[in-house]
Amino acid sequence: MIPATLLSFTQLTTLPEPTQRRSQQALQRLLDAGEQLLASNAFEEASVMQIAELASSSVGTFYRVLGDKDTLSLLLLQRFFQSTVGLVEQLTEPEQWAAKPLADFVQSLTVKLVEVYQGRRGVLRALILRASRDAVFRDKVHQLNEYIAVRIVAVFQHHQREVHHPQPRKAMQAAVHIVLGALNQHTITGNLGHLSSNEVAEELSRILLAYLDIHD
Repeated sequence: MIPATLLSFTQLTTLPEPTQRRSQQALQRLLDAGEQLLASNAFEEASVMQIAELASSSVGTFYRVLGDKDTLSLLLLQRFFQSTVGLVEQLTEPEQWAAKPLADFVQSLTVKLVEVYQGRRGVLRALILRASRDAVFRDKVHQLNEYIAVRIVAVFQHHQREVHHPQPRKAMQAAVHIVLGALNQHTITGNLGHLSSNEVAEELSRILLAYLDIHD
């Protein structure tokens, strides 16, 4: 397995690691403040002063540790990329599913993906905004989605005898992107707001099971 930090598409920016403990703590507080602002869709409008105040820091410390607001934005998106990759890698280790039916994997997959997306509306909004104006970043988003698909499809292929779609290989790839697209749409617009998180996961699981025609 390649660690998430070594996957090139997850490395959105580089920042020298602060050597002083105080600066390390300040950086962590600034990242947490940025996450909080993203979660409330207030990051774009927030000034450096507001971010620093929320982090119990100063404007001077902000610029000394981060340099500018765009670097903070990239670090937050990088954190999302790497945490998502780490979760998917852990979930798709083939050994843990070798003796279990594919339906069990599908159910765990949808639950975990819903958990990843839950509360990430601001992050996805920032991701979409940057991707709309930055071709290099947009390519990294495509690489992230493709990596997730490759990992998930690999598990599907280990259980291909349980997949009865007439074109299983094409369907496996399409199924992953269908689910990711549905979650992106729901996270941004809340169009499945009438369902609880558990219900969203259950319905996505049903869609995958039915579309791929999964059974022993």
